Amino acid sequence: MSFSFRLRYLLGLIPTAQKIDSARIGLFKMRDELHLIETSKELARYNELNNLIQSNDFQAKKNDIINLNIIGSAEHKLLIERANLEHSKPIKDYFRFIQSPDFNRLNKISGSADLARYFELKKIVESPDFILRKKEAESLRYKDSPEYRKRNDFNALQRSAQIKRYYATRSSDQYRLFLELDITEKGKLDDHTKKKDLKLKIYRKYLNSSAYKNIKTVEELGLPAKLEQLKQETNTKSFLEREAYLKNAARFETTPDFAPFNEFTRLSKSSEIVFYLKCIKSSIYINHQQMVDSKELARLLVLKSEVETAEFKQRIAFLKNKKRYNTTPEHATEREFNKLENSKLINSYFQLKKRPELAFFNQWEIVMEDNFTEHQLATTLWEPENYWGSKMAGFSFSQANELQSYNGLKNVVIKNKVLSIVTKAEKTEGKVWDPTIGLLPKKFEYSSGILNTGNGFRFKEGVVEAKVKFRANKAITSAFSLTGNQPFPQIDIFRSGNNSVGLGIIDQPGKGSVKKLVQIKGLNYNHFHIFRFEIFGNLAIWKINNYEVHREQVSKNMGELFINFIGSLHLPVNGESLPHHFEIDWVRCLKKK
Repeated sequence: MSFSFRLRYLLGLIPTAQKIDSARIGLFKMRDELHLIETSKELARYNELNNLIQSNDFQAKKNDIINLNIIGSAEHKLLIERANLEHSKPIKDYFRFIQSPDFNRLNKISGSADLARYFELKKIVESPDFILRKKEAESLRYKDSPEYRKRNDFNALQRSAQIKRYYATRSSDQYRLFLELDITEKGKLDDHTKKKDLKLKIYRKYLNSSAYKNIKTVEELGLPAKLEQLKQETNTKSFLEREAYLKNAARFETTPDFAPFNEFTRLSKSSEIVFYLKCIKSSIYINHQQMVDSKELARLLVLKSEVETAEFKQRIAFLKNKKRYNTTPEHATEREFNKLENSKLINSYFQLKKRPELAFFNQWEIVMEDNFTEHQLATTLWEPENYWGSKMAGFSFSQANELQSYNGLKNVVIKNKVLSIVTKAEKTEGKVWDPTIGLLPKKFEYSSGILNTGNGFRFKEGVVEAKVKFRANKAITSAFSLTGNQPFPQIDIFRSGNNSVGLGIIDQPGKGSVKKLVQIKGLNYNHFHIFRFEIFGNLAIWKINNYEVHREQVSKNMGELFINFIGSLHLPVNGESLPHHFEIDWVRCLKKK
């Protein structure tokens, strides 16, 4: 596999770290762009509109609007109902009348004082009592009256021969003489000796005269008294007035009833009252009275009010409009949706959703990443010590075959977002581990650095990778490794050697184990490379620039793994080789979701 890689690498068939990094940056840029779109108001609105438009309710409503027809609609039925009512003869006559001058004239008269007075008088003159009084007054006849009879009796008696002779006799000289003789001669009538007495003869003769007999008869009949009584009665004021009233053919005009009757008659003949009375008897007025409170007119007025509203007219216009759907909120919703669907943002969203590369983020989770964007080392993640040395001895120490001391943060530099473990020539003091004796103090001519995540980050399965650059020579070692619960086994993701890198699993310390590593040659060490290690279960895979270069089974459970970056020196070097920079652009760890 290493030969295949080397050949492909030499032929340029293996992508460079820069290309892979650019692709990764592009991938993350796409991810960020997709995330930005996915959290945007525009996409939220697009999805909202899409769900709405695709819903059965929306489609049903759209179809209903498109299939609308004014014929048969509720509005059309109202218009037909109104038209039918407006064209009915009673309704037409009703409106023709109320729009005519006669209606205005009628209303004016209806509120007039003359009409009110007319009906007031009409009530009076048509009352039974008034009619009776008028009838009685007009039906009276003088010849049939007691006054006529009394006047006739008086005149007849006064003109009678008896009364005339009576009063003529009484005023005569003979009667006056008789009255005188009656005083002197009346007692002598039975005296026979006086038979030849002239006065007695005259007296006796007058007693036997027809004139005297007439007087006696008249007086016995009481005719003078009766005549006097009749004379007095027929000469009283009341009798004379009554007699004059009875003799007057226009006697009703003299009664108190005539004034209201005359006023009523005058008003009845006035043109306004005549018009009013004629109008209210007309068929058009009768129709008006029948319609004014009718259900038909009430319904028509309701319909007119309804169909004349702006809302109703808009609805009719809407129903008549064959392109009515284009005026609806639903169409506006579709326009908004189409505008969004054709927008650059939504097109970008769907293009991004089609990108298979983005499936990476559905499959993998970045659980640790350091791009060294800060000027100082993130000491919560990294410890600039040998993990096991610090854990066992409390400080870092060098191995017996190493010529450098570990100098902590002094040999770790971050510049331009790249971390460098610097191996340099300088006199230092430190500790060295001698397997036969133990820890010994030692003076060193060189210093370097080491980093681990033993206390900051560990993982069991997944992917760990780093973009690094170093010089591969015999003396200086740059290493990227993983350690678990024990110092060994140790997984070397890479360990630099003489123009090569070794990779594999070191089961135990010693040069022999290092020699068992798979050696990869032919890399251009002037460039960065991405070293990737994948571990799932017992299978471990090594990749360089995403190309698999080795795989093997992990025979021992190493527990949770942590990362080590190491710079070390095993042979003396000349000044030209130092300082050496083991450059780390970034490091990350991923696990499957």
